Amino acid sequence: MGRGKIEIKRIENSTNRQVTFSKRRAGLVKKAREIGVLCDAEVGVVIFSSGGKLYDYCSPRTSLSRILEKYQTNSGKILWDEKHKSLSAEIDRVKKENDNMQIELRHLKGEDLNSLQPTELIAIEEALQNGQTNQRDKLAILLHPFAP
Repeated sequence: MGRGKIEIKRIENSTNRQVTFSKRRAGLVKKAREIGVLCDAEVGVVIFSSGGKLYDYCSPRTSLSRILEKYQTNSGKILWDEKHKSLSAEIDRVKKENDNMQIELRHLKGEDLNSLQPTELIAIEEALQNGQTNQRDKLAILLHPFAP
C-alpha cells in the first residue's frame, strides 16, 4: 500500500507545515549521512527554517568551510569577497601575535628560558627590573601621597 502523490505547494496550516519541515529536514540529513558513508563522499547540508533557525550537517572527516571552499573552486562562484579575505588574514595575524605574546609571558614568568640567547635573557631581565622599579614607585606614592 503506497502513499499517493502530493501536490508540491506551500502548506497553509502552520502546524502541518512545521511537522512536514521537521520530518523532511530529518530525512534530508539522514540521506546526506548515508551518501557520505556509503559512497565516501564529502557532504554538507545547510537548512534555514522559515523562522531563520539554522540546521546543518557535515561529513565527519571534513568541515563546512572546507566544503564551501571546494564548491567555490569547482564552480567558479565567489562566496568570499575581499573584505572577508582581509578579515581572515587579520584574524591569522592576531592569532600569531597572541601566540608570540603567550611565549613572551611564559618567559617573563621564568618558564621555557633554556631556548633563549643571552641577549634575549638580558632584555627580559631589564624588563623585569623596570617593572619592579615602576611598582616600587607606585607603592611609594600610595604609602606617602603627600611627600615631595
